[in-house]
Amino acid sequence: MVSRRGLLSGAALVGAGAVTGVLGTAPSAAADTPLDTPFTPVTTPHLAQAEQMVQYQRLLAAGHLPTDLAGHWPLDGSGADRSGRDHPLTLGTGASWTTLRAGGELTLDTAWATTASVLDTTAAFTVSAWVRLAADAAPTSMYTAVSQDGTGCSRFLLQYDDTAAAWAFKVRSEDQSVKISALGTSTPAPGTWTHLTGVWDGTRVHLYVNGVPEGTADAALSWAAPQGFNIGRARWNGAYVNHFKGSVDDVRAYGRALTADEISLISGRTARLNNVYLIGSPSTVTWGTPDDLASWIARARCSSFVTWTLKHTYGWATDAYFTQYFQDRIPEAADYRRAFAAGTAGPRLQQIRKVTDLRPGDLIAVDYNGQVENNTGHIVMVREIKGVFSGVADFTGETQYAVEVVDCTAEPHGVYALTNYPKYPDTRMVSLLAQEQFEGVGIGHMMFYASDATGEFSRYRWSVNTARDKTYPVTSRPIAAARVV
Repeated sequence: MVSRRGLLSGAALVGAGAVTGVLGTAPSAAADTPLDTPFTPVTTPHLAQAEQMVQYQRLLAAGHLPTDLAGHWPLDGSGADRSGRDHPLTLGTGASWTTLRAGGELTLDTAWATTASVLDTTAAFTVSAWVRLAADAAPTSMYTAVSQDGTGCSRFLLQYDDTAAAWAFKVRSEDQSVKISALGTSTPAPGTWTHLTGVWDGTRVHLYVNGVPEGTADAALSWAAPQGFNIGRARWNGAYVNHFKGSVDDVRAYGRALTADEISLISGRTARLNNVYLIGSPSTVTWGTPDDLASWIARARCSSFVTWTLKHTYGWATDAYFTQYFQDRIPEAADYRRAFAAGTAGPRLQQIRKVTDLRPGDLIAVDYNGQVENNTGHIVMVREIKGVFSGVADFTGETQYAVEVVDCTAEPHGVYALTNYPKYPDTRMVSLLAQEQFEGVGIGHMMFYASDATGEFSRYRWSVNTARDKTYPVTSRPIAAARVV
């Protein structure tokens, strides 16, 4: 488990520190962007299985659904259309690329982006986008995130409606005399990312907010919208109005009405339901099938994720093995630490004493020593030793190492947007807002210290961004590591 307490405190963040042995600078942890380390060796099968779970959870977090895409604009510093339909965006004056969240987005203020018409609006369709109203957006103004135009007005609008003070999905008649709205029920919050999906199924319009249905209305309108697809504006009486004030990300258009389950997937809601850090309830970890992303489930704490991964990978990792050597069919992190240190973890787990001896797939367990209520500690799998780190939170007589890990945690390792974060990203990190991060299984970075005298573990901190006064020496929280043999 990771606590963000102290991540931004103290003088430890003055300067990014220096690291040796790094393979290069990794990009921000966008859901579909790889980290800068290679796949782990096939000689570490349990880590390969853990990585497979991470990668499918990343697909869920990215809302991977390519079927029937008519257009897809990730807006990650480019207006390219990733659907393969060749609808690149042209940016209007004042539109800018920003990085408020991992991967980046398009920020607008009386600006827009446009391309040729994408959707056949005489047939069923779906349009979606991540939107974030600017903190100074006026609640008395209307702001349109996505629209597609007919001759005089936009055929559909995905927007903030000032009259209703709500998110809305609207369709209009050709002569502008009829406007039908599906209105949201949740209160729009400036400065917060929200996923909007509008659906016209041929008879009704539907609005989903963060993957949840919030509004619907009868709508039998059917007319073409051949005059262009817009991000950040709408058309009315032949003029462009309702410019979006804020940021827009990951805009998609589908040439059919998506189902409720599909909308839950593209919004990231399914990812948040399937990838959960769990204490106090029975764990569930399921390796699903490639053609059913929702079948990949990791609802566990750090230790139960490790245990289920070992059980999924090896025939020896049975309830009987864990009960015999750990006195529990699903041990706690402290149980792992004590058994590693005492050499009582059984014939399949061999203690590793020195930090420099760590290899991909090794397990590192931290014992909280009763310091955290309802939590005995934390356990991670080593993915890569990124190198010796210095310049921040150094201690005399100790060397710290940046270690890329796979684990299951309540909060990501690191702080998005700090200068050193791109070198040490976490796949669960979305932005600087704690409520927007993903939890559960992922790939992140921790800092482990070695005694210069013995080479053995001497302390740890949660990330490269954790302040010096929030490090934990082994006298307070013991650490032990082991290798599957």
